[in-house]
Amino acid sequence: MTRQTIADPQTFSPAQREEYEGTVRALKMTPRADGALGGPFDAWLLNPELAKRLRDLGVFLWDGTSLDRSLVELAISITGRQWESNFEWAAHAPRAVQHGIPQSVIDDIREGRRPQGTPEQELIYDVCTAIAIGHRLPMPLYRQAVETFGERGLVELMAIAGYYTLVCMILNAFEVQVRAGVTAAFAREP
Repeated sequence: MTRQTIADPQTFSPAQREEYEGTVRALKMTPRADGALGGPFDAWLLNPELAKRLRDLGVFLWDGTSLDRSLVELAISITGRQWESNFEWAAHAPRAVQHGIPQSVIDDIREGRRPQGTPEQELIYDVCTAIAIGHRLPMPLYRQAVETFGERGLVELMAIAGYYTLVCMILNAFEVQVRAGVTAAFAREP
């Protein structure tokens, strides 16, 4: 499932134990039989203070922004695709569809194509792609994003893209795999 050696929760330090239990409660997770949480959480527990801060930020970005939840999930999926993070893609692309993003938009993104969706969906794609690839937003795109989402919405979108870039980097560094029975969307070298 991962390159990381999964620690037995019985061996956790008090700080790791507190964060482990906090993550289980906050995210309503059920640990696997071996005690692992999956996703980026096991790696995060290597530094429980970092884990708490990242978890809290993630919960806020997932539920606390001014952006519609479908657009949040779309931005996460775009970031997962940019990083070819199988775990992130498998976790969030289906949620994007559940929250109203058309499957055809998700399919286009998975295949590396600019999606044909609503103007807001296409704008999310354009903004996330411009900042990830070009490392900046050209002024016309910036203006369009501010007109559509407001400055607050744009800063939240950048925070989502940045946070999930960090998540994807950790998932990819530790080669966290999709759960059994789920097909990986992106080919990975061993």
